[in-house]
Amino acid sequence: MPEKIYGNEHITDTFRNMLSNQRMAHSFLIYGERGLGKKAIVQYLSMLLMCEADEKPCGRCRSCRNTLNHCHPDIIYAEHTGKLNGFSVETVRSICSDAYIKPNNSDKKIYIFTDADNITVQAQNSLLKLIEEPPSYVYFIFTAESKNVFLETVLSRIISLNAVEVDHDTCCKALVQSGISEENALKAVKCFGGNIGLCMECINSEKLQNTVELTKSAINCIINRDEYGLLKTLSSSDSDKSQFKSIIILLDKIIRDSLAAKFRQDSIISCYADGGVLLADSLTMNSCEKMHSACSKAYALTDKNVNIKLIIPSLCADIMIYR
Repeated sequence: MPEKIYGNEHITDTFRNMLSNQRMAHSFLIYGERGLGKKAIVQYLSMLLMCEADEKPCGRCRSCRNTLNHCHPDIIYAEHTGKLNGFSVETVRSICSDAYIKPNNSDKKIYIFTDADNITVQAQNSLLKLIEEPPSYVYFIFTAESKNVFLETVLSRIISLNAVEVDHDTCCKALVQSGISEENALKAVKCFGGNIGLCMECINSEKLQNTVELTKSAINCIINRDEYGLLKTLSSSDSDKSQFKSIIILLDKIIRDSLAAKFRQDSIISCYADGGVLLADSLTMNSCEKMHSACSKAYALTDKNVNIKLIIPSLCADIMIYR
């Protein structure tokens, strides 16, 4: 059977309604932050399209088994290339040519572009005509953290669906069902909320545990008005885009906590509750809002591949202005 999907039933229901009404779209974008199960959703949609049974997806027929094992001849994963892990124009042109060759084992053909955050304008333009008028048997599925990386001309021709976090109780349940102890599950949820993937990674990854510690250090620097310390702490992740983005997400949650702590300390959800409470003592509501905006701006610039070494000094200055 396909991997269990938590909290994104609105997406799977959309797929099923389209199929039952014979109005299945040919191009989809599943977007949302890392760890929300976008690839599981892609697998579900692929099985739904390819399944040979009446009740889809059955998880037992040849097509479902091949899809689960990533060996279906009519499901093609676009190859990532280059330092930015994007898709070359040559790869896209090859797919455009292949799309007009009929399927091998089924009546459909699916092209999947996972982690398409660095897809270039040239690659998108090369795909545009095919996405607009695909052969009747061709489907496209993209995943990305943000839909803003896509051209408006592309977005207007695909169905964009936002993957979301689950509530904390559901996240804990999912972690425990995967074999994680309840104690570790609760610790992970305190760091990453309802993002099941990041919670699991936090438990198993020293790198992500280090990210949490760097975030706590950054908060301590903000509390102590130590701008140089904040700059030095954030700069330790300036060569790792994914780690820097994770730090921004965690910082933002702690800033959110500092605002929540002014009203209800039992609503604190971040990885550093004590830091959120201490920060709340010296921040106004307006300061919290401005710091949140600074984090959002830094995250958006990172998504646009602005050099992190340039983002960090600006973020530090913006935060300390309101400290």
